[in-house]
Amino acid sequence: MQSTFWETYLRFCQSSSNRRRIESFLFRYFKGYARVPARLNARKRWAMFNDVDVEEVFTFLSERSRAPSTSPQLRRSATKIWAALVSELPNVFSRFGPNQNTRAIYKKLLKNFVRTRDTIVSFNYDTVFEDSLPASRRWHYEAVEKRLSSLSIVKPHGSVNWQDSGGSRAIEIVASPDRALVVAPTHLKFVQAGPSTMNDSSGYLDHSRQIKEVWSSMEHEMREAKALIFIGYSFPAADLYFSSILRAVLADRDGAPAVAVVNPDAVAISERIRQRFALSEIDIHFDLRTFVGDSRRNLLKRMGR
Repeated sequence: MQSTFWETYLRFCQSSSNRRRIESFLFRYFKGYARVPARLNARKRWAMFNDVDVEEVFTFLSERSRAPSTSPQLRRSATKIWAALVSELPNVFSRFGPNQNTRAIYKKLLKNFVRTRDTIVSFNYDTVFEDSLPASRRWHYEAVEKRLSSLSIVKPHGSVNWQDSGGSRAIEIVASPDRALVVAPTHLKFVQAGPSTMNDSSGYLDHSRQIKEVWSSMEHEMREAKALIFIGYSFPAADLYFSSILRAVLADRDGAPAVAVVNPDAVAISERIRQRFALSEIDIHFDLRTFVGDSRRNLLKRMGR
């Protein structure tokens, strides 16, 4: 959860130097402190970050590492903090794997909604969904692996089990990468890197050829889909690039797809979608467990598809 992310993240960092570096950065740029408070114990210090927006931190670091107005000192600092964050992501996320509940929920989702030619798009860095799938269900990462007759999983923001090899080298899928390949939720994803930045890891699409192919695959699938079901995605203001893709997809289609939002904050999110994309009908669900008990047929019928 947003409110406990940084406390959990810093607790499970394997490298003490990475922990100190990230903590110092958060205090300086997001809490306005000149230095880390010396009289507070670790738990109390980390609790002070409960209101620090995770997506804003990733966006700030990614954009400051490329923005022309950034001072050389801040650029170097942002690049180091970004490297520290993404190197610790696999260590932290590996603590939270699939369980009986996630396996039951996703098994029912597959049975009631997903067909062979469907595509799952996940903006999450973790692998809980993939690891929760039944062992008998064949699946692959689109644009990263090539497998026929298996469920396609598209991860536009990267994944904690993708090794960031940089540049034109192929993405490697490994259990514990040295540095996870992660794309930040910034609206500047499309900015092209210069020769001096091609080997950095600042969360842009041009950092990896395959990441650009992942986004192209997602856009293609969205143009063909009968229904777009957003589970947990909140349409953050920072991710204007995805919003621009969705806007182009909706404008180029003959008719609008069925749209469903599954989120505890579904009412506010659906209203945000209506205002931004002129969609009149949105199916709202507040709980994933309840949603998966429905069916694909009922959803399409409710939406007149």
